[in-house]
Amino acid sequence: MTQRYFFDTFNGTIVHDDVGRVLPDVLSARLEARRLLQELIAGSGPDRDTCAYRADVRDERGRRVFSATMALMFEAG
Repeated sequence: MTQRYFFDTFNGTIVHDDVGRVLPDVLSARLEARRLLQELIAGSGPDRDTCAYRADVRDERGRRVFSATMALMFEAG
């Protein structure tokens, strides 16, 4: 059964997802969270040494289903 999932993102500021995405299951929501976090990190700019994003995924009732975090750090040799 499909369900709408909402992806709130955090990186110092909160961006609430008021639209959501209709997906078939939690696994699809996990894949979508991964895609979203990769997209956010890719758009963060090449001059940053560190960036991290978190996505809190909610169901249609507003309950948190899971959180996902992705970070990228560059360290000098």
